[in-house]
Amino acid sequence: MSRPLPPIADHALDPVRDALRAAARADAAAVLRGAEDRRDAMLASARRTGDELVADARLEGEAEATAVLTARMANSRRDARRTVLAAQRELYVELRRRCRVAAVALVGSPDYERVRKSLVAHAEELLGPEATVTDSPDGGVLASAGSRRLDLSLPAMAERVVDRSGAEVAALWSR
Repeated sequence: MSRPLPPIADHALDPVRDALRAAARADAAAVLRGAEDRRDAMLASARRTGDELVADARLEGEAEATAVLTARMANSRRDARRTVLAAQRELYVELRRRCRVAAVALVGSPDYERVRKSLVAHAEELLGPEATVTDSPDGGVLASAGSRRLDLSLPAMAERVVDRSGAEVAALWSR
């Protein structure tokens, strides 16, 4: 378990956090709009299907209709729930991908060298001055000291931010 960042290191990561949050919020908003559109279409389709099932059930008789309708509605709810969960999972995976892409894009920003130096200092602070620190191919740094390893690559940090944003991401589904 890593120690909390010291205030100076924590402050140095503010631009990265701000950029990741802004990108995540923008991406989440776009993903949410798409999810809401899909949800509305799925609900409209489910309602049409439900209406057709009710009409068929009435023709077959009240007693049989109740049993058939109950079974079909349960299946429809399960199918709809499965579809919604699959869509949510797809959107979550896309959010993670976009956050990683946005984090890697920071390599080309004017602030990147300052961020990189801050990450090196943080790695040395956590692992000690004997730590071996190398640049990650995707931006950020990787560090090691003995058997201890530290991944401060930009994609890994973006993933950790998304992981810690679970409640915010979950709130997207409850609108």
